[in-house]
Amino acid sequence: MRLVSSIGAVLLTCAFVPLPGLSGVATAQGGQAVGDDWSAVSETFEPENFRAALYLGNGRIGAMIPPSGGGYQDYGVSVRASFPLVEPRYTGTYLAGFYAMKSMSWNNTEAIAALPAWSSLTIDVADRTYRADVDPATLTQYRQRLNYRDATVTTEATWTPDAEHRLDLTYRTFVSRAQQNLAVQQLTVIPHFSGPLTVTDLIDGAAARRVTPTTAASDPNRGQTTVGVRADGTDRTAFLVSTVTTPDELGGAALPANGSTAGTRFDGTVVAGRSYTVTKYVGIASGADGADPRAIATDVSESSAARGFAAAHAEHTAEWDRLWQPAIEIPGRDDYRGWIRPALYSVLSSVRAGQRWSVQPAGLSSDDYGGLTYWDAETWIFPTLLALYPELARTVVDFRVAALPQAEANARAYGLTGALFPWNDGPTQRCASPAVCGLVQEHLGNEIALAQWQYYSATGDEQWLRDSGAPVITAIANYQAARVGPKLPDGRYHYAPAAGADEYVSVSVDNALTNVGVMATMRTAMSAARLAGMPLNPLWADIAAHMAMPPDIVPGVPAEYLGYQGAKIKQADTVLISYPYSYAAPGYSPEATLAYYFDRTDPDGPNMSNSAGAILSAQYDPCRTQQFLDQSVQPYVRPPYGFQSEARGERSGENTVGQPAWIFVTGAGGFLQGLLYGPSGLRWAETGPWLDPMLPSGFPEGITVRDLAVRDSRLTVRIRPEGTTVDVTSGGPVTVETPGGPATVRPETPLSLPTRRACP
Repeated sequence: MRLVSSIGAVLLTCAFVPLPGLSGVATAQGGQAVGDDWSAVSETFEPENFRAALYLGNGRIGAMIPPSGGGYQDYGVSVRASFPLVEPRYTGTYLAGFYAMKSMSWNNTEAIAALPAWSSLTIDVADRTYRADVDPATLTQYRQRLNYRDATVTTEATWTPDAEHRLDLTYRTFVSRAQQNLAVQQLTVIPHFSGPLTVTDLIDGAAARRVTPTTAASDPNRGQTTVGVRADGTDRTAFLVSTVTTPDELGGAALPANGSTAGTRFDGTVVAGRSYTVTKYVGIASGADGADPRAIATDVSESSAARGFAAAHAEHTAEWDRLWQPAIEIPGRDDYRGWIRPALYSVLSSVRAGQRWSVQPAGLSSDDYGGLTYWDAETWIFPTLLALYPELARTVVDFRVAALPQAEANARAYGLTGALFPWNDGPTQRCASPAVCGLVQEHLGNEIALAQWQYYSATGDEQWLRDSGAPVITAIANYQAARVGPKLPDGRYHYAPAAGADEYVSVSVDNALTNVGVMATMRTAMSAARLAGMPLNPLWADIAAHMAMPPDIVPGVPAEYLGYQGAKIKQADTVLISYPYSYAAPGYSPEATLAYYFDRTDPDGPNMSNSAGAILSAQYDPCRTQQFLDQSVQPYVRPPYGFQSEARGERSGENTVGQPAWIFVTGAGGFLQGLLYGPSGLRWAETGPWLDPMLPSGFPEGITVRDLAVRDSRLTVRIRPEGTTVDVTSGGPVTVETPGGPATVRPETPLSLPTRRACP
C-alpha cells in the first residue's frame, strides 16, 4: 500500500479561477437567487435553517453540506426527523447499506447509521474559528451555489472575525460519481492581513449516530486522519480516511483524538493578498466494499490526493454529464425546468448502478424514516428510473432478489409458504415479529412483484427473469395464495385482516388495492413461471378469477375496503387499482373512482398522491391533468435549492409522528413519474411499451422525453399540439403498442401518433 505525504499546493497570486460549469449565476433578489439553468444559489447565510443545507450523493455516499461550506450542523430539539426516529435534525453522512441494529417501532429491526462528518476544514485566526456555527455577523459577500449539472457545491464568503483580520474563503465540495468511495473538499483562502493562520482537517464524531468508535488517529507526516466506527449491535465497520494537501507554509500537527473525532492541524504564517489552497480527499468504505475497508478507504484517499483535485473533479463531472443525457423538456415553462432538475438530481444522488441497496424515502440525505426501505422504492421512485435509467432501476429489483431467502424465512415464521417482505426494514429485510409483520400493508408484496415484472417487460432480459425476477414473483404469489385461502362459501377469496396505503385505517378487510394487487400478482406469476420454465401453482389462476372485491360505495367506485363509508384518506390508495395496476371489471369506472377518492384525499398528506392523479387523469379525465401535475410539485418545493418536502405544511397527515421528511426523494420520483407516464401514456407491456400521448393544457409548446429506455434502444418522444413523433436515438427498431395497434419505429423512420387534447 502506497502512502502519500502532504504535498505543497501552488500559491496563486490572483483570485481563484472558476471551475468549468460554475459560471453564469443570475443576480440575487431578496437574498436568494436562482442561478443559471443548472444552478441554484443562496446569498443568505442561514445556519439555523435545515433546508438551507445541500445534498451531495453518489448512490453509495450521501451527505448534507451546511451553509458554511462544510462540517457538522445540529439544528436543535425543535426540528426533528420523521417517523420512526423523531430525533433532532443534523447534517449527516450516510453510507448505503451501513445499518445498526435498532428497533424503532414494532415492525423493524434496523436503522441507517450516520458516520462522522467528513467535510470540515476549519480556519482559526486570532482565537476565532470559522466553522458551521460561525457568527453570521462576521460574514459578508456570502454566496453558496449547488450546480446540479456537476453535483458540486461552491461556497464563497468574506469572513471578518475582528477589525484586523479579513479573509476571502471559497469551498468547493463534491462526492465523486466516478469513485463510489471518494468525497473531496477544497478550501481556498485569501487573507487580507499577514500573520498566523491555522487550517484544521477534522473528521467530526459529533455527527455520528448509532455507531461505536473503533479507531481515531492522525498522522501529520502524511497529512492523514483516520476514523473507524462500528454500527451498533453488529460487527459491521466503516472507515473514513482523509489525506490533505497543503501549501508548504502550513505545517501539520495531530489533534488529540476523542471517540470518533480526529484531525490534523496545519499552522503557518500567511501573506496578505496571496491565495492558499488546502484540499482533502476522503475515502469512505465499509465491509461491503471488501474484507479490509480501512485499506480500501486509505487507498482511495491517497491515490486521489496523488492525482489531484482537477483530475478527480473532471472524472466526476464526466459521469454526471452522462447521467444528464436523458431529459424531460417542457419549452416555455422555466418553472418546470427549475423543478425537474433538482427533483432528478435528488433521485440520481440516491442510487447507483451495481449496488446491492435500494432507495429510501429520503435517499441518502437524512435518516428520515430510519433509512428504511418502503413501498416508495417500487411504486414511486422505480418507474422514473426504469424509463430513463434501467441500470439504476435494477438496484431496486435486485435488492428484493438478494433479500428473497430472508423473505422466505419470514413467511415460514408464520407457518406459510412463499416470501413475505416487511413493510419497512433495512437491508436484512427481517420481520421484527411474526405477530405483526404480515399485518402491515401487505400490498407491498404485490408492488414488489409488479416492479419485477415491469423490469423484465422494459428490458426484455430473459436471463434475469429466469434467475432473479421469476423466483421473487412466484414466491410472493405463493405467500399470497396461502394468505388469502381457503375459498369461503361465497365462492371468493378474501384478504383479512388487511391494511392498504391509506394510513388513516390501520386494519380492514378486503382492501381494494391489496385485493387487486393479489389478482395481478397471480397473473404475473403465471406469465413469469411459464417464461422461466418454473412450475405453476394451480391456485394462482383460481385466485385471480375469484378474488373478492368490496362492493361499490357509489356506482362504478369500489369501496376502499369492506365497510368504508367515505372518510378522508391519507394518500392515494384505491385509485392505484387503475395505475399502476390495470383493473377492469363490469361496471368499474376509473374516471369515477379518480374523482371520488381525490375529493377525499387529505391535501396535507404525503405529496405522492397528485402524481398518480396526473397519470390517471391523463388517461381518463385529461382536463384535470395540468392541475394534478402542478399540485404534485409546486406546494412541496422549498427554497433555496428547490428540493421537495414530504408535505405542504409541517405535518404529513393527521396521524403523523415527527415532521415531514426532508429531502423527500419519494415525492421527487413521483413528480417525475407523473411527467413521464402521464402525457405519454407510457405503460410497460411484455410485447413492448404502450404509448397514448396527450398534451396537458399548461404545456402549449409541448413536452419532450429524451432517451426513453426500451430494451436495448433509446427513444425520443416529442408531444406537440399538432401530433407526436417518436424517434430512435440509439439502438434498433422498437415495436410500440398504441390505441391504433402495434407500430414499429425504426432508426431511419420516425413514428407519428395523434396527440389527444387535454380538454375537448
